[in-house]
Parts: sequence; C-alpha cells; structure tokens
Amino acid sequence: MSPPKFGSIGFLADPTATLSAMRAQGPLIEVKLPILGRVRFAVTDAAVRALLKDTDTFVRNPKLATGKPMDRLYWWLPRSMRPLTLNMLVQDGETHARLRRHVDRAFARVTVDDLRPRIAAIADRRLDALAADQDIDLKAGYTRQVPFEVICHLLGIPEGDWPFFIKRLAPLSSANSIPSALWSILRLGAVHRRLRSYFARARGDGDLGGDRTLRAGLIGALVQIADTESGSLSEDELLSMAFMLFVAGHETTVHLIGDAIVALSERPDLRDRLRRAPDQMPLFVEEVMRFYSPVMMTKLLFATRDTTFMGQPVRKGERFSAMLIGGSHDPDRFPTPETFVPDRRPNPQLGFGAGPHVCLGMQLARAEAQITLSRLLDRYPDFALTRPVRWTARIGIRGPRELRVRLRPSG
Repeated sequence: MSPPKFGSIGFLADPTATLSAMRAQGPLIEVKLPILGRVRFAVTDAAVRALLKDTDTFVRNPKLATGKPMDRLYWWLPRSMRPLTLNMLVQDGETHARLRRHVDRAFARVTVDDLRPRIAAIADRRLDALAADQDIDLKAGYTRQVPFEVICHLLGIPEGDWPFFIKRLAPLSSANSIPSALWSILRLGAVHRRLRSYFARARGDGDLGGDRTLRAGLIGALVQIADTESGSLSEDELLSMAFMLFVAGHETTVHLIGDAIVALSERPDLRDRLRRAPDQMPLFVEEVMRFYSPVMMTKLLFATRDTTFMGQPVRKGERFSAMLIGGSHDPDRFPTPETFVPDRRPNPQLGFGAGPHVCLGMQLARAEAQITLSRLLDRYPDFALTRPVRWTARIGIRGPRELRVRLRPSG
C-alpha cells in the first residue's frame, strides 16, 4: 500500500480503510514521515500494549539507545528553550519515575471530584459569554477555553494572567504546519520567563512576597518539593514540568471535547438520550476517545538493543511509535470497531496510552469532557454546525480545526 497520510482529509474523516490496510501488513509496519523519516508503527491492540510496556527495550530518551542526548535531537531549539527536553514525557526509568512521583504528590492536593464544581462554573461562565442564534466558533469560545482555564486554576496561575498565556500558547496548539509550529515554539520565551517569575513569587523571594494563589496550586506544590527535598527537582526540571502540565494538561482535552461535539452533531437522537440519561455521559466520552482518538500516536520510542518484536527483527536505535488509533480500532479487541457505539462496554480504549507513561491527567480530562458537554447540551441541545468539519492538519492529532455552530436555546 502507499504510505498512509495521517494528516489527510480522507484519513481524518474516516480512517477505517487505511487502518485495515495497515493491519493487513502485520502488527508492525514501517512508514516514512515528513522531517522524522522512517518510523515503525505498532498498529494492533496487542502490539501497541506490548510496545508501551516493554520499557527495557523501547525508550523515549534517545540517549539511552543511541548515545545522543535529547537536546541534540532538538538542536534547532534556542538555548532558553532547552529545558523543554527535560520534561517527563521524554524520560525513562528512574528519572521518569522520580518526576512522575513529584507530580502525583502535587496532584494529591486536590481530587477530580473536588474540581467538578469549579469546572462547571467555568463552563457556565463561558457559555454565558457566547452569542446565541449567531454563527460562532465554539472551539475558540468554549471547547478550548474551558480546559485552558481549568489547568490555569489547577496550576495556581492568577486569573488576571490567563489571557497572557492563551494568547501565547494558542498559536502553538493550533499550528497546522511545520513552519508555523516552529515559529510558535520560538515565541515561547515570554511564557518561560513568566513561569520562572511564578517560582520566585511562590517562594516569596526578595521583595516579591509570597503569592497565596500560586502557593495553593500545583506550581506552589512543585516549588515546595524542589526547595525542601535537596536534589529532587532542578530549576530547569521545575520549568519543564510546569510547561508540560500547562500544555499537556489541556491540549488533549480540547480535541476530545471537539470530537465529541462532532459526534453529537451527527447524531441528534444521541443528544436527547444523554440529556434524559446523564449517567450515560461517561460511556459516551470513552467511546469518543476510542473512535476518534484525539491523540492518534505516541511520541517516538528508540530501540535499546537488537532483538525481535512481534516476530520481526529490530535493530538498536530504530525509531518506533504506538498507533493508538490503530489499537483502538482493532477488530480482535473491539467488535465492530468502525461503528460508533455510545454505550460500548467494556471499552479498553487506548486513547490515553498504556504502560508507565499512561496519561497522568486522564481522570481530569474525562471529568472536563463530561461536564463541558453536559452543560452545553442542557443549555443548547439543538445546536447545529453551520459549516462542514475541517480537521486540524497536525500529524498525530485528530480534532476539528474549528467548530462553526449556531446555538439554539432549549424551549
């Protein structure tokens, strides 16, 4: 078969035929990607799970496999951006475990159930600001704003600074080409400087005084860990972790909610069902995660040794990725995977990954999606798309670029 075009309109609208053709070649296939070159993809449920759980053979930090450190892989990054390469998403073994433990401890300050009223209040405020009976972009005004404001609140960022961050991070998350993504990354210096100033404010350094809001959030918790446990968290690791939580803490959820709205726009009867039986919303969100797979593939993994995987020879240093959407559409795991089944159970979808790098914020993402969608349906059950869905062109992401809708109040 010709190389799959993961960012093509046809694939994003309906990946069924392409995924079937990929599986027909075996559990592991080689694909040539723009910029990255040749990558071997695990495309079945069994292969995805095996790849992500074999952390001795497949690692995220290329230094462990090739001897080349992460910053050499991203040589084009300016020096001020190099701390990004220290984030726990690209670390392995004890380094990853150490960083993840710190985030787990910071998250332990608040439970998802504690956050539900706050999420609902943010969703309601955003809905209040939307114009009814007009053609609007629901992604810009709602599905992006709610997860963004939730993570700002969770981190402890003062509310007056929220517009500063969304102005500078929105271009990064909406970039649909390599040049635009690079340009967005190069403009993040101001974000890093602001985050470093928060560390100082959380500590009460100099004449800044302690900032109660920052100290109460995840940033304050991480600063406290860094300051009270010698060698536990360097300043650059602290910066990288705060930035990672910021971006990863809302980006997947934005696309998950957007995909759910696409699903609801195509199934008006499902809106009525979910309004009558809101207890079905969690199952619906899980099926959106499986069927649409907002994050379709994992970051690169590097083979640490010559070996055999899924019956195929592997050479040290080769690059791999887990095709999450492939695993979540595997007929050996899911009956009729090409069909959207809103109350599917069981539903062991792979949208949040698997293994030690499984998504840290998946319970928060689920809660945000459930609440944001329920609030929208309660107020505007008869919303209608005014334009066909256009998918974002970023490789590995499956979500609408915008959601042009007309909101129609109930009754």
